[in-house]
This record gives sequence, structure tokens and C-alpha cells, in this order.
Amino acid sequence: MKRLAFLLALTPFSAQAAPDPCASPPLLAEPWTSWTQSGTATAGATGSTAPRLILGKPVTATLRPGAQVQFVVRPGKVIPKSYAGLFSLAVKDAARIGIALSEGAWVDVATGTTALTSAAHDHGPACSGIRKIVWFDLPPGLHTIQITGALKPSISIMAADARANQLQPR
Repeated sequence: MKRLAFLLALTPFSAQAAPDPCASPPLLAEPWTSWTQSGTATAGATGSTAPRLILGKPVTATLRPGAQVQFVVRPGKVIPKSYAGLFSLAVKDAARIGIALSEGAWVDVATGTTALTSAAHDHGPACSGIRKIVWFDLPPGLHTIQITGALKPSISIMAADARANQLQPR
């Protein structure tokens, strides 16, 4: 009986949940410092209706059913009954650009009708809300960003220059 009373006395302590490590997430480092600020956009269904992303400015985007999107290049991955959308991005100088997403999805970047190969893939920092980052070495010009295979109709997206707010040699 004493043993049972002892075990019952310990139960509240052992049943307590561990503290949430993301309750006070750390500040994000460059180039992702503005990730938590967000505008809104509706992803384009065609290249000509694709909203423009601005480097360093995240948006929460409403995606479209994938079957409604006319892709500029053949998507790298298509998942039936998923969501998709197009965005545009203008780059003044050649740069390594990261495309960050809040949810799992496929990212393709095209210049004109030419698909570009990704340079690297990362996970976002712990507790940041960034699920993945796909890096591309982009030449100057206008590019189309294709999101495919998203399982949710909404996604946060941000394009960032790897050199953002870093001192550049003169």
C-alpha cells in the first residue's frame, strides 16, 4: 500500500509535458530575418499572372489546384490532388538565391522556358517555421518560381539572396 501511495505521488510529476522548445524561438540569422513578417498573395495559374516576389519579403500565398496551373517548364514532381502555383522573381545581379517554404512542396525555377538546376537544399533553422530551402544560382533577369506537390492550399514563401546584409568587398 505504501508503494502504491508513493507511485501515485510521483504520477503528476512524471506525467507533466516537457517544455515546448519553440515557445520562444530564437531570432533568425540573415538572410531569413524577415521570415516572420508576411504579406499575402495568390499564386499565378500562368506565367503572365504570377505575382512578383521581392527578395527578403515573405508572403503567405494561396495556391491553386495543380490541374489549374499552366507550368512554364515541366515540374520536377507532380502529386495528384495537390496544390501548385507560379511566382516571378527579378534578379539584378547574378546571385545564389534561396527559396524558403513553410510546407513540404517541390520548387522549380525557370528562366524563360529553361529549367534551372538547384545548387543546394537545406532545412530551415529549428523552430523557424521554414520547412525547406532550395538554393539556385540565378543569372540576372526575370525568373519563374514553380511550386508543385503542396498538400495544403496555403504556403509561406520567401526568396532571399545568400549575401543579404553582408559586407561586400569593395
